[in-house]
Amino acid sequence: MSLSVSGYIRQFYKGNIFGATSDGRNGQPSNSLFSADMKALRQAVRGLGDYNYKDEESDGEELVNKVKAFVNTYNNFVDSAGKMDDENVDRYMKNLKKLAKGKADELSDIGIAVQSSGKLKIDEKALAATGRYEVSKLFSSDAEFGVQVEKHLKNTYNMMVRNSLDIPKQRQKSVSQTQPGTKPPETGEGDGNGNGEQTVPPAQEDLKLAQQLMQALAGSSINYTV
Repeated sequence: MSLSVSGYIRQFYKGNIFGATSDGRNGQPSNSLFSADMKALRQAVRGLGDYNYKDEESDGEELVNKVKAFVNTYNNFVDSAGKMDDENVDRYMKNLKKLAKGKADELSDIGIAVQSSGKLKIDEKALAATGRYEVSKLFSSDAEFGVQVEKHLKNTYNMMVRNSLDIPKQRQKSVSQTQPGTKPPETGEGDGNGNGEQTVPPAQEDLKLAQQLMQALAGSSINYTV
């Protein structure tokens, strides 16, 4: 049974359901939206990859709605990436936009235009008139565009995780450089800050920071359920 476009989008945003609507996106931290959009776009690509393009009796409306949901989610991802203010994210997004631009002719054949902003725009009449074969050339499980988009998302996620895990090492290196010859404080029951309060070891503080960033990246900072 075919879902509406919004129904597919809600499926893609499982874990951060409010990311599926413009009102729900307002006020959410940029890193939470970026993480939710990255996961949702990957689900959208996989949904189109799993579609049975050879079944001539399949519901044409289902395919059209899945493509529309993909475009909506793709544009959300482009939008949230632009608000991250991170040079690594910018670099990866340039690659994604370059990929879409390189497939502009094929996308145009199914009613999707690549805009100067990098976002996609649908000509609904052209999309509705498109056959399954034309869509499959872009989105089937072995089609270059769909495969490359998912690969890009995986690489982007790995980059974000890698950078988050590097934070404790960077902070420890900074301490050793600014305070040469100093030893890190030893921990124990007698440690304190002179006010009767327990001192938190730097390593534990670094680990806590990394965990918080990982949770934000995974979208767990906004704990919505479907």
